[in-house]
Amino acid sequence: MKQSELKNMVILKNLPSNIVEEAIIILKANKKIKKLEKVEKIKNKEENSVEHKQKDYILKEAEMLVTNYISNFEEKKKSKKVEQLKNNVKYKRLKNYASITTLALLIESIILLIK
Repeated sequence: MKQSELKNMVILKNLPSNIVEEAIIILKANKKIKKLEKVEKIKNKEENSVEHKQKDYILKEAEMLVTNYISNFEEKKKSKKVEQLKNNVKYKRLKNYASITTLALLIESIILLIK
């Protein structure tokens, strides 16, 4: 089977739900978008026009799980960036401290050799 014939799929397992055990998400092919639209606007229009039914409960929970999963994934990315910035600052401070102490040690050793 060729790689190009496969669909882009994501499988979510071990979800925190009593109803949904596993979610399979099939991604659309890459297409050029002429106009960007927010999904929230379309979603709000559909919610106002369609009554909530009991069957929609399962679908809503699945949507909620997927959005929570994606938001957690994005939060982890943001927290990794913040940690990386903090680590870079710590690295620079440690590097400066090491260079200063090395310089001080060299100066003291030269002074001791001269005496």
